[in-house]
Amino acid sequence: MSFLYEEKASASRFVDVIWHTVDTSDGTYLAAADACWDMIFTRTRAGSRVLLSGPSSEPTAVPYRTGNRNVGVRFTQGTYFTHVEPRSMCDRTVPLPMPDAEHFELAARTWPMPDYATVDDLLAEFAAHDLLAHDEVIEAALHGENPPVSSRTVERHFTRITGRSQRQVRQIARAREAVVRLRTGEAIADVAYELGYADQSHLSRDVKRLTGYTPAESQRRDEPV
Repeated sequence: MSFLYEEKASASRFVDVIWHTVDTSDGTYLAAADACWDMIFTRTRAGSRVLLSGPSSEPTAVPYRTGNRNVGVRFTQGTYFTHVEPRSMCDRTVPLPMPDAEHFELAARTWPMPDYATVDDLLAEFAAHDLLAHDEVIEAALHGENPPVSSRTVERHFTRITGRSQRQVRQIARAREAVVRLRTGEAIADVAYELGYADQSHLSRDVKRLTGYTPAESQRRDEPV
């Protein structure tokens, strides 16, 4: 791994994980599909940048450079930003305007560039200004519950917020879970059985398509998913 990595939980109910990296060499990280929103705050030798990413349905190449310091936020599935139509951001990453190295613009407001220690404060401000929302129908469906709406309505929620069907979002979540288990040393056959894949070939196809790595490569990979 060509960067130092750490992560922590967030105080925000809208957030899955907050992470921090320091790049120790030049390279490219292949980010797996995640079907959720992400933000990345980067400080470089030349300045700073902020990226806002919508739900991704395929692996994305992310270049990194020696000395860069990054703070990232992965939001929970079903969480979205309210200032744009969620579907318009599917499989898109946009750089946010920056009036200077310590501030960025989002939703017609100027915000301070956070670091790993203060990013939760920024997320709290987002929530206070109603910039973040969570789709309860999606959350219930992903947790195996039965939302009090028709199946067609459930699909409309998934399509609007994630740009993908419920089945596709579940495939992404399952492939990510497979990689997590493979990296702990579980056998491929056991992971395929536990996660309900038809066979090892089915697991291999999904993991490769959605994460960019084969199961065997995933077992040896020393980078976070």
